[in-house]
Amino acid sequence: MDFALDDDQQLIVDTVRRFAERELRSWAADADRAGAPPERLAAVASELGFGLDAVPADAGGLLEGSYSHLTRALRGFELGRGCAALAALLECNVEPALAAGKWGGQALQQALFASMAKGELATFVHDSRGALDVAGDRITGKLGPAPALATASYVLVGTRGLLAFVRCDDCKREAIVPSGWRAARWATATLEGARLDPELVLARGDAADAALADVLAWARVSLAARAAGVAQAAMDHAEAYGKERVQFGQPIGKFEALIRLRDDAQTLTRAAHLVAMHAAWQIDRGLPGAYDSASRARVLAGDCVARATIDAVQIFGGYGFVNDYPVEKLMRDARAFEALHGDERLGRVLAQKAGS
Repeated sequence: MDFALDDDQQLIVDTVRRFAERELRSWAADADRAGAPPERLAAVASELGFGLDAVPADAGGLLEGSYSHLTRALRGFELGRGCAALAALLECNVEPALAAGKWGGQALQQALFASMAKGELATFVHDSRGALDVAGDRITGKLGPAPALATASYVLVGTRGLLAFVRCDDCKREAIVPSGWRAARWATATLEGARLDPELVLARGDAADAALADVLAWARVSLAARAAGVAQAAMDHAEAYGKERVQFGQPIGKFEALIRLRDDAQTLTRAAHLVAMHAAWQIDRGLPGAYDSASRARVLAGDCVARATIDAVQIFGGYGFVNDYPVEKLMRDARAFEALHGDERLGRVLAQKAGS
C-alpha cells in the first residue's frame, strides 16, 4: 500500500482544511446555539463541489469514473476538524447518489440527480432496530432520528429485505435538535402505509441485504474519518489552551499528567484515522473484508472521539463545560458518531451466537 497522496488528493486535503479552519470553525459555535446551519453554507459548499461529488458529470455532477472512498475519508477527517454537524450536511448526499447510480433506474437517477443539482439534499437511514414493516408495496414505521432528514427531498431507506428511496413529501416529519450535531437538521419521519414507488425501489430480498451492506460500509467509513477529525480538533484546542493557561508559574500544557493525557489521545486519533483510510482503500478495490474493516473503523473512531473529547474537557477544567469554549460542543458531538446506523459490536455478538 502506498501511503503517499497524489497531487489531486493533496489539493483536496489542503482546500478542505482551509475551508474547515476558516469557515466551519468560525460558524460552528453560532450554528450550534441556533440549532441550524448558517445561510452561507449552501453557497460556499456549492463552490467547493460538496453535494455533487458523487453525482455523475453527465447528470450535472462532478463524478467522472469511479468514486474514491479514500479521498472522501481524507476529506471527512478535515471536515470533522471543522464542525461535525455541518460536515454531516456536506456529506449526506453521497450514499443516496452512489446507491442510485449503482442500482437505480434511469427515471430515479434523473429525478434524484436533478434535485441535487438544484442544491437539495438527500439522506440515508438504516433501520437498525427493525422499526419498519414492509408489506408488499407499502411501508409503515418510523425513520430516524437522522441528520438532514428535516430538509431532505429524498431519503434512502435500508431495512431487512429492502433498499429503496422514499420521497420525503410522503413522510410526516418532525424536526428535532438533539444535543450533538445540533445544526445538522435532524428529524424523525413517520410512514403510515406509504406506497413504495417501483421506480424508487433499488433491491429486495437477499439482493437488498447485500446492497445495504455496501451502503453501510460507505457510511461507516465516512463517519469514522469525521470522528477522527473531531478527536483531532479536541486535541488541537486542548494543546492551544495548555499553552495559554498558566498555573503555578508555568503553562498547564507542561504538566506531565496533561502531556500524557493528550499524548494518549493523539495516539488513538492517529490509529483511528489510519484504520478509516485503510477501510476506504479496501472498499475502493472491492477487497474481501472491506465491510468488516469499515465497521471496525467506525467502532474504533467512536471510542476514540468519545475519549479524546472527554480528555479535552478535563484539560480545560471547569471551563471545559462552558459553551464559550469549543470542547464542550465537541464532547456532545462525539455521541452522534456512536448512535448512527446501529451498534456493530452488538451485531457481531448476535451473529456469532447465532452461528455457534
